[in-house]
Amino acid sequence: MPRILSVLCAFLMLTLAPSVKADPLVVTGGSLSIEGIFDGPSYVVFGDNFSIGGGGEPGSFGATSCFPCVSGQVLSLNAFIAGSSLGGGGVTIDGMSLTNLVFAGTWEFDASAVIPAATTNITITAPFTFAGNLIACPFKGGPPDCGGDAVIFSTELVGQGIATVELNMFLVNGRPLFFFDRLTYTFQSAEIPEPMTITLLAAGLLGLGAKWKFAKKRRL
Repeated sequence: MPRILSVLCAFLMLTLAPSVKADPLVVTGGSLSIEGIFDGPSYVVFGDNFSIGGGGEPGSFGATSCFPCVSGQVLSLNAFIAGSSLGGGGVTIDGMSLTNLVFAGTWEFDASAVIPAATTNITITAPFTFAGNLIACPFKGGPPDCGGDAVIFSTELVGQGIATVELNMFLVNGRPLFFFDRLTYTFQSAEIPEPMTITLLAAGLLGLGAKWKFAKKRRL
């Protein structure tokens, strides 16, 4: 028993604690919206001491894959936004603002929902997870180009939240069909153990192991 507790403590202190301090940046607020099949995303997202705002050209997202959609169908709310779809904008990190930037990288959202039975326009919500990276370069005119020595900022990103999709309804021979209108990913914060919390947990486990060992000796 004490050996198992010691191994667990070592894992918590040496493996989990460093991961809390490292990248990626965690997005805890803001949102990204896509309006209409032919519109690009617009977004303002933020976290601890950073914010990113911008928009770009249409990207690839699953809400258009079932057009027209029907009740009872599983609707993909996935999105893969990359390159020109991220477009450009500005970044603020640790109080320093960078504007007029070109963005590169990839943002991936993962979510799905079931279309309910309805005869009106509907709104559906579902949890999503997010992971990606962002690369920023100064905009110098001409075709967007971000890479190599031009990169002035880059980071990995993760997050989670609630996806909200709005579907419009129309009738075909009395049967309701649905088509995509708007998709919004709203980021929410998640509880992440702080290094001190992990240290206290490890100390508690060590104390429990010592107490168990002492009680065993008293019984002998």
